[in-house]
Order: sequence, then structure tokens, then C-alpha cells
Amino acid sequence: MTTTLRIPKGPIDGLGLHVGDTLQVLAVEDGSILFSISHNDPAAPSGSASEWLKSAKGSVHLANGESPDALRLEYYAGKYGIGE
Repeated sequence: MTTTLRIPKGPIDGLGLHVGDTLQVLAVEDGSILFSISHNDPAAPSGSASEWLKSAKGSVHLANGESPDALRLEYYAGKYGIGE
């Protein structure tokens, strides 16, 4: 099912969204929503979170019990100011 809504762009204006980008809700928590943005860029690499971690900044060392997905979500939260 797809729902299309029009919302004011004020809170998300700084995310650099363009026509064709996709937002995916990852978590809904007290007072905030964590989501990822897939920009409509045909030249962008695709693959698993592990591949992204290796290609984004070189070698990444995960803490004991930390998953690549958790680290990727933390990166996006900091980059886009989500959860502040």
C-alpha cells in the first residue's frame, strides 16, 4: 500500500531531497523518527551495509556486538541531525 502526503518542508529542508529520492522509516521513538534517504543517483554504489562501511571510509572496526547496520544508522543520524 502506498500513501502520498504533502507536508511542510521546514523540518526536512536541509536534507537535500530531490524528486525521485526515497525515504524509509527505520524507527519511531519518543519525539523522533529515524529514517534513511536513498538519493536518486544512478552512479551511486549499491550493496550490503558491510560493503558500504568498507567503501565509505576505509577500514571500520566494530565494537563487540555492534552490527554494520547499527553503525550505518548512527552515521545517518549524525549526518542528517536526526534524534537531536
